[in-house]
Amino acid sequence: MLYTDDDKTQKFYNRVAQKKADFIDAAPAFLKNKPSVQLAPSGNGTAKPLQIQAGLEPYDGALSRIQAAHLLRRTGFGASALQINALTGANASDVVDNIVDAALDTETTPVPPEPVWANEFVPINGTQEEVDAFIQNNLMWLNELQDEWLSTMISVGFRERMTLFWQNHFVTQYDDYFIAMHSYRYLRLLREHALGNLKDFVHAIGTDPAMLKYLDGDVNRNLEPNENYGRELLELFTMSPKDKDGNDNYSQADIEEIARALTGWVIDYLNHTTVFVPSRFDDGEKTFFGRTGSFGYDDVIDIIFEERGAQTAYFVCEKLYREFVYAVPDPDIVEQLATELIANNYEIASVVRILLKSAHFFDAQLAGSHIKSPIDLLAGMPNEVMVLPNLETVGFLKAVASFLEQNLLNPPNVAGWPGYRSWVSTTSLPIRWLVTDFLLFGDNGGNIVDLVPVAKELPEHDDPLAAFKLPVALAEYFMAVPVENLDIGNVSEDFGGDLINFPIPEEITNGPAYAENLAKIFLAGVPWYEWDIESEQAPILLALFARFLTQMPEFHLS
Repeated sequence: MLYTDDDKTQKFYNRVAQKKADFIDAAPAFLKNKPSVQLAPSGNGTAKPLQIQAGLEPYDGALSRIQAAHLLRRTGFGASALQINALTGANASDVVDNIVDAALDTETTPVPPEPVWANEFVPINGTQEEVDAFIQNNLMWLNELQDEWLSTMISVGFRERMTLFWQNHFVTQYDDYFIAMHSYRYLRLLREHALGNLKDFVHAIGTDPAMLKYLDGDVNRNLEPNENYGRELLELFTMSPKDKDGNDNYSQADIEEIARALTGWVIDYLNHTTVFVPSRFDDGEKTFFGRTGSFGYDDVIDIIFEERGAQTAYFVCEKLYREFVYAVPDPDIVEQLATELIANNYEIASVVRILLKSAHFFDAQLAGSHIKSPIDLLAGMPNEVMVLPNLETVGFLKAVASFLEQNLLNPPNVAGWPGYRSWVSTTSLPIRWLVTDFLLFGDNGGNIVDLVPVAKELPEHDDPLAAFKLPVALAEYFMAVPVENLDIGNVSEDFGGDLINFPIPEEITNGPAYAENLAKIFLAGVPWYEWDIESEQAPILLALFARFLTQMPEFHLS
């Protein structure tokens, strides 16, 4: 067994750090000279809880297209026309059960296979050539793991959204531990527990190799206790510093005593696991949360849930609310969710089902209330255009996400990605426009995506007035914000063609102005009576209209 108890391991990490610095120095100027993204405040700013009257009672109506799209966007990445059609008219509770059940069933939703390099040897005592070769391969393996995860997000949805949610809760940074095999095990652990038991999850994450290295658990020993993991276990992973009423959840003395109880764990680099070494464990008495004993790792987790279970449930449910509902939680709803989580013995799937089935979740105010993260945008758009990307495109999307400050498996710090308003800025929005344009038109406009299959899934495509109704349907499809709330502007140019013999139908002229304006933009001068979804010009008209929609700020809401 090799563990982080000797100088050779530190020297190995020093060599890794230098090799990474050399790699960055040789990177393209595009990456080195990346403009600084000025993030907005990570908190709620001036935002307030939405005044939603509905509670956690189940929504008992049939899903409309808009509600089906809302559910799909919040539980996955994007929503394809095929998926929306499949859920429209269905019972909300049945649909949510199907989504959660599929995420829990590895036969229905298989997990990616173990990579061939998952058990590669780490050359702790290797020659310089062996270390250099490992570092080169390790960078390649990390890239492969990121690419596979992003590709799985696009194709799977809910389980991977929950996995991403927990990666932003139980945070590690591969820049710090830098072992691809540990990244794989960390990601596998997040998937396994994403909808499982919260207490079991907290128990497992603390002895994960990536976490043990990232928060210095591997150097937490009896004679030199390290508080890093103990502090974050309380502050970020379970209860947070304050309870819902503003009272302290723990003291500095609690952290110090818990750190002593967590001593003794090290990383076995031969087997890519962690082991307990009794000689490094502080077996003396510790006192925290009003309890005294010769506590160890298991005792810490048990006592947290016994003495601070309510606070932990509230903190986690507050995060679940932010993820699925709105950035500013409704305290009454969170309190009810926390009560349900405790009543269900901390089973995550149970409380998620209650939230997603609720009338609160389906309230119309929530349409467009989220700001898409880079991953939401880049994993969602392939689903929306109904064209799955190849591996090269997935790699490009991953690089853009990193450029936009969401580097998979590598959040900026232990608090994770700030999210919400931090995702958009004067720097990031133009980059978002460029990448959506790339996905629609390819490199230099040479590979236009065919949106005819998307349009044909919309009921309006074969309406006699499709030239006017299809643009509105497409706007409803691509946007979470109600079409009537879009800032479309007045199009002064008239429709093309012979309007004397083919006048604009009164249904349109007497209808809402946005429908007429969207039709003018969509047709781009083509006479409305000549619109034909089977024509040669249909793909380019659809792609240009999609470009118009995706360049609107509202496209970046979900």
